[in-house]
Amino acid sequence: MRPREADAVERERWLSAGAHITTMLLSGAPEEDVLEHIVSVAREISDADTAALVLPGLKGELVMEIVRGWGADQLLGLTMPHSGLSWTALQTGRGRLVPSLQSARNLQLPPMRRYGPALYAPMGTPDKPVGVLVLLRKIGEESFIGKDLERASTFADQAALALVLSEARQAQGLNKLVEERERIARDLHDLAIQQLFATGMQLETVRRRAARGLDKAGLIAILDEALDNVDNSVREIRSIVHSLRDPDAATGVIERLRRESSLARTGLGFAPSLVISLNDRSLGAIDDDEETIDQLISQSLADDILAVVREGLANAARHAQASSVAVRVNVTSGESPQAPGSTGTVTVEVEDDGIGLGVPSGRKSGTWNVMARARQHGGTASIENAPSGRGTLLTWTAPILPQPASAASTDQVAPEVTGSSGPSWSNWTS
Repeated sequence: MRPREADAVERERWLSAGAHITTMLLSGAPEEDVLEHIVSVAREISDADTAALVLPGLKGELVMEIVRGWGADQLLGLTMPHSGLSWTALQTGRGRLVPSLQSARNLQLPPMRRYGPALYAPMGTPDKPVGVLVLLRKIGEESFIGKDLERASTFADQAALALVLSEARQAQGLNKLVEERERIARDLHDLAIQQLFATGMQLETVRRRAARGLDKAGLIAILDEALDNVDNSVREIRSIVHSLRDPDAATGVIERLRRESSLARTGLGFAPSLVISLNDRSLGAIDDDEETIDQLISQSLADDILAVVREGLANAARHAQASSVAVRVNVTSGESPQAPGSTGTVTVEVEDDGIGLGVPSGRKSGTWNVMARARQHGGTASIENAPSGRGTLLTWTAPILPQPASAASTDQVAPEVTGSSGPSWSNWTS
């Protein structure tokens, strides 16, 4: 094949690979699968011996999370020095070519000296960084050239844009869903509940008049039953409205954790253990403390607790090669010294008995988004070898902040209605 034709074919392969990544994301492929595909296809097209993806990890560091090719076991999990090329590429948004890492000055990572030519292509922009694509060749191999950097950078930017757009698309879809639920909730309040309110007023009037007529005992009994039915209908509709505005509002965090644990059985091949505690006292199957925990934890915090548990279980299923996984969630009530003004803390631990962090298994941590969830609540997160010496321990902690008083909700549509003792319909406020 002529050089010009070969060049055109290679350019087309880069563009096709970028388009395929967008298709994967739009079709709902897991983000981790997409990231691994980015590394594999970049290594293949660039004719690199090794390809790696450097991603933001725990404690604000940059970590080689995904590595494919020669010497991958030596690079997996390396933390990039702040003065290194990865940080420079991420912060400036500009790629970099290195003729030989073996002879590079100020190289702080000894495993990198096993390589010769290197290419650093940032994914995203300085304002919206995603990661850095690193391509490596063995010592003595042909150096990367400017054309390689240009195409790899275009591919990395296209992949980053697809990731960002996928995230925005999911958020947009969620916003539309919330708007639709709000509309349904508003219609139910304005139409159904108001209609029932008017019916109740009419029945109350009939009840008072019937009390002065003949056979009033029978009429009163029938009308009291009708009023009870109206009362039950209002309660049911209020419940529906509340669940439409927040589909998980009727489900507490404890029940959601149990459901998540049950769903993890398929991926793990066995059921993980789940221990939920309040002030270090484990909850039973039916426990009054369950309601206490549900009241302490806000919806947003509950969502992140579920996401962290799901992430921990998913990584155990993908990488740990474990025979058992334990999920521990402990809620401590009372003000936390680390977060004055809080009403307590919640600690999530996901521990497995697998191969641990010392053995390569694909991604080193797989939890680079866990830290962001902790940070937005003023908490902390870490992943390390389990204290037992076998397996991995993911720890996530966040303060429990007082829940703000919510705006008028559907629960404020009407006070509770008493039955045959005479409902106070005249005291309702619509």
